[in-house]
Amino acid sequence: MTTDNSQTTLKLRTGQEIILPQRKDLLGGLKFTRRFSHNEVHPYDEVDWTRRDVRIMDWKTGKTIYERLGLEAPAHWDDNAVKITADKYLFGSEPGSLEYEDSFRNIYDRISNTYTVWGWEEGYFATLEDAEIFNEEIKAMLVQQIWAPNSPVWFNIGHWEQWRWGRPDLRENYTGHGNKAYHTKGTKNNLKTFTVQSTYEYPQCSACFLTEVGDSMEDILDHLTTEGRIFASGSGVGINLSTLRSSKEPISGKGRSSGPISFDRGWDRMAGAIKSGGKTRRAARMVLMFSDHPDIFEFINTKNRQEDIAKVILREHNVHVELKQIAETKLVAGTPAEKAAARLILSLPLATRNSFDPHMDALLYGETLSHQNANHSVSLKGDFWQALANNGNTYTRWVTNPAHIEQTFRAQELLEAMAKSIWENGEPGVHNNDVINLWNPVKSIGSITTSNPCSEYVFLNNTSCNLSSFNAYRFLTKGEDGKPVFDADALTHAARLAMVCADLNVERGGFPIEEIAEGTYKYRTTGIGFANVGGSLMALGVPYDSDEGRWISSQLCSALTAACWTASAEMGAELGSYVEYPASKKDLLAVLRLHNAAQKLASALPSQKDSKTLDDLIENIIANAGGVLPEAQGLTASYALHAYLKSFKAPTMMNKERIAPAAKLAEAASGMWAKVAKATAHRNAFVSVMAPTGTISAPLGCYDEGTTSIEPDYTLVKWKQLAGGGSLKMFNRLALEGLRSLGYPEDFVNEAALEVAGLDGLISAFQGNMDAVVNQIIVDPCNDQAGPVRLAWRRLLSGTESRSEIQEKVAYISNPANMSVLTADELTVVNGSAHIESIPWLDKKDLPVFDCAATNGNGIRAISPAGHVLMLGALQPFISGACSKTVNMPVSATVQEVYDSLIMSHDLGVKCIAIFRAGSKANAVYVVDTPETRMFKANHVWEQLVNAGTEAIDEIIAEASKPRQRKLPGRRLGQTVKFSVGGQLTGYLTVGVYADGTCGEVFGRLGQVGSFASGMFEAYCKLLSTALQFGVPLKEVVKGFRNYSFEPSGFCRVGDDTEADTCTEIRSCASVVDLIAKILAWLFPESNGYRLRDVFSIPSVSLPGQSPDTTVSVLPPRIITTPVHTHTPALPEIPAGKAPEGTMLNGASLCPQCHSLAYVQDGKCKSCRSCGYKDGGCGE
Repeated sequence: MTTDNSQTTLKLRTGQEIILPQRKDLLGGLKFTRRFSHNEVHPYDEVDWTRRDVRIMDWKTGKTIYERLGLEAPAHWDDNAVKITADKYLFGSEPGSLEYEDSFRNIYDRISNTYTVWGWEEGYFATLEDAEIFNEEIKAMLVQQIWAPNSPVWFNIGHWEQWRWGRPDLRENYTGHGNKAYHTKGTKNNLKTFTVQSTYEYPQCSACFLTEVGDSMEDILDHLTTEGRIFASGSGVGINLSTLRSSKEPISGKGRSSGPISFDRGWDRMAGAIKSGGKTRRAARMVLMFSDHPDIFEFINTKNRQEDIAKVILREHNVHVELKQIAETKLVAGTPAEKAAARLILSLPLATRNSFDPHMDALLYGETLSHQNANHSVSLKGDFWQALANNGNTYTRWVTNPAHIEQTFRAQELLEAMAKSIWENGEPGVHNNDVINLWNPVKSIGSITTSNPCSEYVFLNNTSCNLSSFNAYRFLTKGEDGKPVFDADALTHAARLAMVCADLNVERGGFPIEEIAEGTYKYRTTGIGFANVGGSLMALGVPYDSDEGRWISSQLCSALTAACWTASAEMGAELGSYVEYPASKKDLLAVLRLHNAAQKLASALPSQKDSKTLDDLIENIIANAGGVLPEAQGLTASYALHAYLKSFKAPTMMNKERIAPAAKLAEAASGMWAKVAKATAHRNAFVSVMAPTGTISAPLGCYDEGTTSIEPDYTLVKWKQLAGGGSLKMFNRLALEGLRSLGYPEDFVNEAALEVAGLDGLISAFQGNMDAVVNQIIVDPCNDQAGPVRLAWRRLLSGTESRSEIQEKVAYISNPANMSVLTADELTVVNGSAHIESIPWLDKKDLPVFDCAATNGNGIRAISPAGHVLMLGALQPFISGACSKTVNMPVSATVQEVYDSLIMSHDLGVKCIAIFRAGSKANAVYVVDTPETRMFKANHVWEQLVNAGTEAIDEIIAEASKPRQRKLPGRRLGQTVKFSVGGQLTGYLTVGVYADGTCGEVFGRLGQVGSFASGMFEAYCKLLSTALQFGVPLKEVVKGFRNYSFEPSGFCRVGDDTEADTCTEIRSCASVVDLIAKILAWLFPESNGYRLRDVFSIPSVSLPGQSPDTTVSVLPPRIITTPVHTHTPALPEIPAGKAPEGTMLNGASLCPQCHSLAYVQDGKCKSCRSCGYKDGGCGE
């Protein structure tokens, strides 16, 4: 370390030297100690580094959309973390260019070295040694994925300062570039805001800005510029439209205002055209409106109407397009049901064969629909909640004349409209403005009306939030008893470092407009928070939706916020308090006392044995608060403490062993709150939020392991994109830790990964070690409690003995190229169950530990909506701002459940709430495999159509298979034939025919009327007629009754006594039944299609005088007879070796000569229909 009068050189252990500017001589500065770094080795040298080729693929087209080859990153960082961090945050796009960053060391240096330079210059460090320790502690937290600042810091910080550690070429490169910004310095009586020409020199480091707009056209147009400048530097914006007059109010001259929603439509369009910080993040907006604004009902439904359009296009049109494509292939090569479904689909109209992309930057959401860059929320004041509680009315009032009431309606009506819109499209969110202002630390200066886009930063307008977050799981360590505990000292140490960085963002940052630069400097608001709270609870084996889970989470937040206030008090004493501290000191101290009171209640809960004493406990805490406690819009400190208490279902019955990991946190928090509530200086007016930790979850490692923000896991299955293409399904690693915490053996822990995420889950659990994967498959620890995936493995491996065979099977199943040909069991092994509920060996009481925000696969368990709201209530008293958290609801949730959750949020003291019902948005961020999500997938719809078609065909077949009588018309054509048997028994057979010439009726007379033979004959004919009319083919009738043998039988005659009328083809019969069958076969020959033969070929006196060549229609018009012949056609010739159909199987036996099964009875004799052999003296 060297110094001169103007600058100092800080030599780092990596060999890098930082030229530090002259230090301002303020007070003593801050001292720093090591916690995450060590004297012996630099943080970079404590980890291994690797070079990776990073690519991001468009999985639809297979094209590479981002590439950075040979990127150096810590070896322990997962590919997802490296890939997303590189894509979003590394500077430079052209390899070899001056600004191109090819190592994570570059970005770590940019952040930590810049904060070191700024901190030294502004007098934050007591000595150069403190500056070095600070530098290495920040680098250690970044490398170890402990901490991450908000995205604008990653985007913007350090480019100007890199000349100080060896890159003067970059200073030259950035000189004269960058956007104009504003920067404020000074004291309350000497506050100066000046313009800076480069945001490289004064980078925008704040995540979010709260703005306002005046009710004039000039302000409305200026606001467009304000938002544009904010988005250009990578930040989000919040605005409350209630300051603009409604569409019901007049404007100067004549006419009415177009209303704030119309102006906001234009602002939103502009936001969609600007990428945050020139990167790939979309601009983010929060748009609020008070419930008493005259346009409130239109505002509530604004996004709902837009979302309806999206649903029609994405869920109906897109599915229709895909169905058309499927139908075109199945129309030719499908099953009957598939062809029927294809014809139906192809007959439907389709305006365009082009489908629409659901991505937010695509044509539909990005260019067509309105209001898609903003989250909409309604702000509810205390008078609304009081009216609702009393079942009373509420009002809307003109902005230009609040005394003018525009509309009166019941408070319930407004909340019902909000609940219905939320149910349909997930918006609007709700801000409980009375709760927000109860915790307002600067209430004497102004009321809070606005929030940032994700609703965690709630403060005065024209201020900014400087966010950063910790991975909560990194603070879990082993206690003296070997059990996991949160390291309160490490958290306190880390919070202090984060607060210094956030405060430096204010001290040295640039801001897009003068008002925000001044407002931020006046209050120096920061927003430190957590990620991976839900994952940490799962790792501990504690259910998210449990009193123990809520208490642990509340103590995490309490310890963090108390540590941030402790750091703020220390910086206030050393560096000075925020500018408006004197004007708001009493408000801030009142809020700090309320935080302290809430911590006293939280610390006392585990030791309480009787819930009846809790009210007395709260009264005692309030009485001994040590000073005034805040009030706002009818709410008091008593409300806040009772609201916290309501967040626990049975607070006096918490499991002490379960909450033990957070005991040290509670102890540390209690000590810090007691001190900060009495501190006389504070550097910041606001210190903590629970932000959504979206993009920064990547450098924190939460995309691969754990959860974002304070959320539970969405599902237990995660997807990891592989660098070389494809993806790997993973079981949440912290769920594996949870199983270990619950005492399950390692074999069963790995078995759970197999059951939930299939073969990929097992591979990821063993980090790609295929030998270990095969070992787990061989071990098979489940015995008779195997889950469905293990059972499928057993069936697949049945008879497989060698390890090599198992390895081959694993390789085959895990090869994506074989996916389309895998069997059902192989697919089960690949896919897993997607949930943990079907594992027989898992104790049912442990299932709540693994409950997630949504169901997956065919699982049914998920955290209830109340479970989410209760968590919000438990955390709220320990956060300066609010929690960005979603209350997830299943698709089956009702509007009433949404309504009840909104009321519950206010009862529990929640500042802001966002509710999302599954399926309410057409392009949900998370898509899981559930029956609800399958409804809008073309393959599923096709399957449903085919199944419905199959069922319909089956029903038609079944219906057609039912016997139906086909009656003959009242006037029908008939033919009567006389016959005799044995020269003695005479009868008459009459047939009636249908219009197509087929036989439909048989009746006749045999012998003497009234005799047994006559009655049986008539009954027999009736049976034949019934059979024919109910669809039995004549062919089957003839076949069924041929060769029946009983008396009378023998020689027979068919026709009159004269030779001309005699049928020479029928000369003998085995019985009258056999004879009737022969006559029917003769009248309705097969060669004529079993239709009545030509009537003119039968000698008859009924049609004399007809010309032999005349074609006569003797049937109804559909039947035309064939030309008349004067001879009787002979029976078809029987080929050798084949008996006529109908004789082979009825009474047939083996022929003595040719041994064919064609030796049949003919009257009294037998003959072979195959070779002609005869037995007996038949007279044919």
